Amino acid sequence: MQIPSLPNATANAALPLSVADTLTDLGGISSDRLRVVEASRPATVEDLAILHAQGVMCELVDGQLVEKQMGFKESLLAAVLIEFLSAFARQHKLGIVSGPDGFMTLFPDLIRGPDVAFLSWDRLPGGRLPEEAFPRIVPDLVVEVLSPGNTRAEMARKRREYFHAGVRLVWTVDPIRRSV
Repeated sequence: MQIPSLPNATANAALPLSVADTLTDLGGISSDRLRVVEASRPATVEDLAILHAQGVMCELVDGQLVEKQMGFKESLLAAVLIEFLSAFARQHKLGIVSGPDGFMTLFPDLIRGPDVAFLSWDRLPGGRLPEEAFPRIVPDLVVEVLSPGNTRAEMARKRREYFHAGVRLVWTVDPIRRSV
């Protein structure tokens, strides 16, 4: 079946047509979280690495650089969870726990940095720690601590992406409501 071409249609109708569309696609995030390298091209893994080297923590989502949101309180909560999960994983020799700087390539155009992640030894290639800055690994457990700048739609998108990639369990921690 041949699909007829439409006049004035873009090559890929799924591409956002405006910055507003892009922000909506990313879960209704604030425009100040979107980092643009060059307006004429999508962001790359190399762009992400440059920002990280400059201390700007972003995720790569569909060719867009999205700055991570985490404040002091959210960081402390993530640290406590890392402490508990790491102690349990070490005691039972289950695997490793990473923190907010532990970025992972879930898909070629998706690099996420969960606030906390647990990876069982069998999810690590050869049972070894990866050498790459953004390794292609999928955690068993991902923990996202809500920050004031996160939106419901953004977090729903993240959950869908994590599960689609093969993450077994996702916790969304809401420090204000004191819930998981």
